[in-house]
Amino acid sequence: MKKKTLLLIMVTSIIFLTGCWDMVEINQRIFPYSIGVDINEGGDEGKYLVTISYPNVNAIGKNPSQEEQVYIISTTATSIFEGSRHLATRVQYPFYFKHLRVLVLGEELAKDEVLVRQVMDGLNRDFAINKKVQVAVAEGKAKDLIETKTERQEVIEGTIFSLLINDKASARFTSQTLTDFIKSTDANGVALVPKAISKKDEIKISGGALFKKYKFIGYIGELENRAISMVKEKVNRELVETEHNGVTLSYSITDLKSNKKLITTEEGMKIRISIETEGALQEYILEDRPTINNDEILNSMERAVEKQLKKELEKTIEVLQQKYNADALGIAEYLSKFHPRVWREVEKDWDTIFPDIDFEVSVDVKMRRRGLVR
Repeated sequence: MKKKTLLLIMVTSIIFLTGCWDMVEINQRIFPYSIGVDINEGGDEGKYLVTISYPNVNAIGKNPSQEEQVYIISTTATSIFEGSRHLATRVQYPFYFKHLRVLVLGEELAKDEVLVRQVMDGLNRDFAINKKVQVAVAEGKAKDLIETKTERQEVIEGTIFSLLINDKASARFTSQTLTDFIKSTDANGVALVPKAISKKDEIKISGGALFKKYKFIGYIGELENRAISMVKEKVNRELVETEHNGVTLSYSITDLKSNKKLITTEEGMKIRISIETEGALQEYILEDRPTINNDEILNSMERAVEKQLKKELEKTIEVLQQKYNADALGIAEYLSKFHPRVWREVEKDWDTIFPDIDFEVSVDVKMRRRGLVR
């Protein structure tokens, strides 16, 4: 009786056991780490030109069997996913986008709001794609950027991805993930994406591309990007150079705090931006000059750096207000969070109000360290 009962339990349990019926071995998948999307200039076989790069697994390891580290293929299609299906007929295994690292938008495609929305919406809805994908805009074609072969090509993650995540040591560009891009656009109507430049055997990430309501409207330089990063408190370490008594003065920022304050006046809305920094003296010629132990000299240096940073901030604000009418500083987000009543009053007319806002900028610089040489 016990044997029959045990046998019945074993047979019944088999019914509820599941197998890996759809399992695919890791060596039977292709893992792209970069996708470039351009406008198909021909337009006959789809509006997009999709370029995918993926590592050659046979070139990885101590004893690689092949020299070519990266494969790059392109096709025209009506969407990124249709493009991947087209390309799947030309490669040995199917694509698996779980480990996708970088999305590069071509300059001409980025100018089309509808196409950008379609690309972002498709990637955001797909459950397999990591939403931390880094977004960049190519100065020119995304295909040309991805096809650039550098001398220091990283096989696993790719040169572009390695450069994009390296903004922690500099504020000359601001890394932007797919999620951040969508959130920033929804909150402020504006997103700032790194600009990628391809020159011969080198890729450079410099400055940023401004998007307003999912449409590329223009580029900003490295110093303007730094000013925006300071206002949004996204500066970790940065080097500021200015002139002091005819000599180049280098100041290394090690800590930064930013504060925004709404001031209502009879003339209208005013935003006060206060920046406080701490850092170290990085470089300054001492020959035939007083020692930096002199507090008067040190204070004078701090004022020189304050003047330089304030000038950069005011110039950047002017560019954002008058040239682009783009709230990349996050003022709309600040008002909606901390002054909701005011935001409800100005939200509908924000495009006409933002260019006329009065900004008051103050910068406080402290040199806490002066290095080994005094």
